[in-house]
Amino acid sequence: MSDFRLSVRHPFGDLMQPGRHGRLADGPCPISLKERRDLALRVMSGNAGQADAIAAAVLSLTGLQLPLEAAGVSENGLALIGTAPGQWLAVAEGRSGHALLESLRTALAGLASIVDQSDGKAVLEMSGPRARDTLAKGCALDLHPSVFLPGSAATTPVALIDCQLWQIDAKPTYGLAIPTSYAESFWSWLTASAAEYGYDVMPAEELEA
Repeated sequence: MSDFRLSVRHPFGDLMQPGRHGRLADGPCPISLKERRDLALRVMSGNAGQADAIAAAVLSLTGLQLPLEAAGVSENGLALIGTAPGQWLAVAEGRSGHALLESLRTALAGLASIVDQSDGKAVLEMSGPRARDTLAKGCALDLHPSVFLPGSAATTPVALIDCQLWQIDAKPTYGLAIPTSYAESFWSWLTASAAEYGYDVMPAEELEA
């Protein structure tokens, strides 16, 4: 029998070459890109009439006020992002976040269905003073800081690809989750759009052993 082994392949793994690309200029690079391989993602869909019970369970376990609109909250390695009425994307980072996510699944049994999307979504983190300008080339949302600010979130096409987009901080830093099958197309658009300003590709964030 032939001996073969399967190896893990990350959506952006063969595409991202660490270093500076595009326009080369002195000083800090205006855009930073990093793949987040350390995240666990779950889609939470609340059962009918259970919104209050879900919010109470989430608050009791995590201390987070569950967003009832397109917004995000985060603490202790867990982010909850409203993506549609009664639906949220849960994003966990680090061992503590992953453990909290499993506890949340248990706490919401009978209140919400929870579907693992860790392998179905590829996640990029994009930051820097030109990140907003780059996204605006392919996103119809108004990303002006007076309208879209830390904690804001949306489900919207970016470069005609479905994307969950949330703003993490005021740098600004954005999280972008897209279907893994579109990773190559999205990366091609993103790097072409960022090349005008110059961008740094950072080493991927891995889950610590």
